Amino acid sequence: MSPHKLKVFCTPFCPKCNQLMAYLKERKADYVSYNVDKDENARKEVIKLIGSKDVELLDKLPIVIAGSKVLYGFDKKEIDKLLH
Repeated sequence: MSPHKLKVFCTPFCPKCNQLMAYLKERKADYVSYNVDKDENARKEVIKLIGSKDVELLDKLPIVIAGSKVLYGFDKKEIDKLLH
């Protein structure tokens, strides 16, 4: 894996977020997750990324950051690329 730990922004009621979190645990990925419902700083960072205060948009969450790369949604192939 790259030297960068993954940063994952999600909410507990987002199905794609829950799928991603389960997948990362299964892969034993090195990540830190942020609940944008409870963490105001994480919420502000997501607002900057997506350009909207509506961070609960299911087409944007989860958001994964690895270094300078940002992924929106849950795509196993793209996550696997980040993990190698």
